[in-house]
Amino acid sequence: MAFDALRSTLRRAPTPADMGELGDIASDPTVDGGIDAVAFGCPSCGRTIARGAGRCDGCGQLLLFDVPARRALSLAGGGVVAGILVTTLLVNVFAPAAPSVVANDPAGAVTAIRGTGTTGSATIPTGAAAALRGTTAINGRLAADAEPLAAASTAKSVKPTEIVKILRRMSIDARAGAGMLKPLAAWPEAAGQQAALAAFYVDLTGQIDKGLGASMKSGDAYRRTAKSILATLAQIAALDADARTLAGQAGLDLVPITIPDAIR
Repeated sequence: MAFDALRSTLRRAPTPADMGELGDIASDPTVDGGIDAVAFGCPSCGRTIARGAGRCDGCGQLLLFDVPARRALSLAGGGVVAGILVTTLLVNVFAPAAPSVVANDPAGAVTAIRGTGTTGSATIPTGAAAALRGTTAINGRLAADAEPLAAASTAKSVKPTEIVKILRRMSIDARAGAGMLKPLAAWPEAAGQQAALAAFYVDLTGQIDKGLGASMKSGDAYRRTAKSILATLAQIAALDADARTLAGQAGLDLVPITIPDAIR
């Protein structure tokens, strides 16, 4: 009789009731070579569970992504909140300010600013305004370099290394100024200023490049280069005056610059 019962049991899948404590072993996914890639220990009772299971067979703990469901939902909720906060922060930090739009350009094809100064209120493209301000600041730096250049070139014993340092610094500024000019084309009133600045920067960088090709042993060559460049820098006063006239039309404020005696 006992043999018949055992044979009947073996004909169907065993259950914990059939096998007693052996039921835990039979349902353990690590049996027969299971590894961590397919099984893990229940966080609540330690029972080995197949990965992806929705409930622990031992303690009944609900699982989500192999962690207790309550904890998984808590982590997910925290992640969503954190994501929203980070996204909001990034949008507020990096989103460009909404530009004002020219009245006759409802489509917003040309962004512009309206001056608020006391001498004018013309509407000009934002790029042109930035170019006018930027080239004014550049010309201020070039003017400031005129004084040490004059001093180095009029010294009793000219030191080419000192002049070279100044020329290289001026070359960087002149090229930077030239790179700012394109947006001025969007402002018809600035056409003359754009052309004048372009010619100035081309002339200046050409003289600097030619001067830097001289031998470092030739103090006279660097003295002549410095004298020629100082003559070119003398144009800054007129360029600055014209820039301020344009700025006045739009009510823009430009950074003040000083014209040294060396280029007056």
